[in-house]
Amino acid sequence: MFQDNKHDIVIKSDLASVRYEILWWGEAPWWPKNSLMRFVRLTERPLRKGTRYRQEVALLFAPTWEVEIDNLTDTSITRRFLNGMFTGFETVSLIDRAGSIEVNYRMHYEVQGFLYNLLWPFVFKNLHDNNIELILDSLKTYLEKEKSEE
Repeated sequence: MFQDNKHDIVIKSDLASVRYEILWWGEAPWWPKNSLMRFVRLTERPLRKGTRYRQEVALLFAPTWEVEIDNLTDTSITRRFLNGMFTGFETVSLIDRAGSIEVNYRMHYEVQGFLYNLLWPFVFKNLHDNNIELILDSLKTYLEKEKSEE
């Protein structure tokens, strides 16, 4: 059964700046150094539909999987899970809120495999949620600091 994992943050910035940064999710300089999630690009630039990454969890014996950019618009990027512990997709989308941008992270997923189904609710889900919050906070700090220095 598919589930949804949702995280949101409001950033005082402009749409173009936030859009640029979410495109480089996992590769940007603001990506937290202590993030448990690493993105390894598997295809060449430019960034477009079909660009692939390997996602690695920075823990001993942790899972890895591949994702592919499935949809890219002016206000969102969607990566589809190709293999590993998940089926489904994750989307980072933007809503312009007159002077602020609401950033929505959505993961629509189903956990695959007996072991991962056992570990997800007790170990990995909490790690995932904390990591996404860390990433969104880092994005906010970066963009709001950049905006205040203009």
